[in-house]
This record gives sequence, structure tokens and C-alpha cells, in this order.
Amino acid sequence: MNPVTQSLLKQLNNPEMDAFAADWDAVTELVIEIYQQKSLTVEQQARFFEAQERLQAAYPPLAAELEPYWRVARIKGELVVGDPFLAVLGKASAKEFVENWDAMRTLPAAREALNMLLMRKIEEQG
Repeated sequence: MNPVTQSLLKQLNNPEMDAFAADWDAVTELVIEIYQQKSLTVEQQARFFEAQERLQAAYPPLAAELEPYWRVARIKGELVVGDPFLAVLGKASAKEFVENWDAMRTLPAAREALNMLLMRKIEEQG
């Protein structure tokens, strides 16, 4: 798991956020693997569908909380256009990540939004 996210989750103690972050990390790792290898395995497709299904159920209640953070995130100095979580979760197949630089570019904005939300939740509980 992303070390910053992992550290924040330890401070938060929120099982729902733990599960969401773990699934997001799994999808992020898959996007990167698939992009780098320029191909897709059956096993990767299965892992994507499993994590995607859980995230598509878990994301809607978090979408409004994450939106203010991804809206101010930047990619190469430019504001993000469109929800980076949906840009990844909305793919019909993991095959869409093969040589898809645009999908790769959405990952840092989503990570930043997730970490910012976790920090806010930590502040609120303290």
C-alpha cells in the first residue's frame, strides 16, 4: 500500500476507509502493471473486475467528500478535468489500461484526493 496512505489509515482507524484504500491500491497497482507490460493477463482482468466491483459500491458514498480534493489536484500544472476515480473505475475492461497514458496520469490526482480526505477525517476525529 502507498506508505502515506497506510500511515494515515493507521491514525484514522476506520474499517470502511481501510477497505476502500486497499481496493484503490489494488486497482492502482494493476493499472501500472498493465501499462508497463503493454498487455493484459486473464488473472489481471479477474483482479480488476473484483476490485472494481467493490469500489463501484464503495465509491458513491465517498464521491462528494473526495470531489473538492481532486478538483484542486493538478497534473503537469493543469487542473484535473473529470473525476479521476471514475476515469479508472468506469473502464469496461482492464484491457483499456494497455498503453493508456491518460489513465496513468489520473492516478496521482486520485491518490492526492484520497490522502487529503484521510487527513481531514483524522483532524475531525481528534
